[in-house]
Amino acid sequence: MSNKTYLFKKSINQMLDHIAQLPEREKVMANDIQLTKLLSISRTTVRACVEHLCEEGIIKRDGPNKVVLRVPTQHDYFDISDKNSTKDVQIEKYFLNLINTGKLLPGDRFSELSLAKNSGCTTITVREFLIKFSNNGLIEKIPRGRWKMVKFDEEFARELIAFREMVEMRALTELLKQPKSSPVWQELQELLFKHQEVRADMESRYMEFPDLDRELHLIIQRSAKNRFTQQFFDIVSFVCHYHYQWDKTGELERFTIAIDEHIDILNNLIIHNNAGAILSMEKHLQSAETTLLRCVHGLDG
Repeated sequence: MSNKTYLFKKSINQMLDHIAQLPEREKVMANDIQLTKLLSISRTTVRACVEHLCEEGIIKRDGPNKVVLRVPTQHDYFDISDKNSTKDVQIEKYFLNLINTGKLLPGDRFSELSLAKNSGCTTITVREFLIKFSNNGLIEKIPRGRWKMVKFDEEFARELIAFREMVEMRALTELLKQPKSSPVWQELQELLFKHQEVRADMESRYMEFPDLDRELHLIIQRSAKNRFTQQFFDIVSFVCHYHYQWDKTGELERFTIAIDEHIDILNNLIIHNNAGAILSMEKHLQSAETTLLRCVHGLDG
């Protein structure tokens, strides 16, 4: 089992969760097409995972159906805690770096083969990653194993911002309900220290801001405890942070404004100033919308 990819192991674990959550009287798994959409993987991977579950005696094929034979146990799950060394993470980091450094821009085309060769990953690993990544609407498949970066327009940006505001303001409301004994407040205090350190040397450390931004919004988002909104966090995070890299104009100024807004949010959260935290978050999301729309139109930061 050690030669299985991270994607395979993660997909198996998700399928096991799917089986475990089936109603007592329902003993048939989702079909292959439903599983490809549910897990954002290819049919090839779905078939490989189903074969594994059959070999383990968890399900059996009965014509087009996959009948559940037994409830999964903890032993059936893969340990995917050490995922940073996998090829799946390697291609993700490589691809995002291409965008982050401006080597892939809206409208550019690229091939699975070139990505595999340059990243040191197999074409299968690359294809699986691109299929999953395509769900965010920023890339699309074109013939002969090639892909294209989709041009990011104003309509897409406004829809994304509206969704982000809805999700994050709800999550913030849930965070504010946490008791003062919750460890999340210490987590936010430590994050405030990180922000203050970067802010004190902003000119040389401003590129550390995207990671701080992701960390803050992840803590807030986590409070929602909603599997559906959490599923979209990476998509929103990617678009709102990496798309800025396609327009370097005024980057230091943009990040400086944003980090000051973060510090204001964190201070209000830590002292449990609920009204202040809500107002600070609203202001921050409005700034994010302005910044994203300026990037779309190629305006100055």
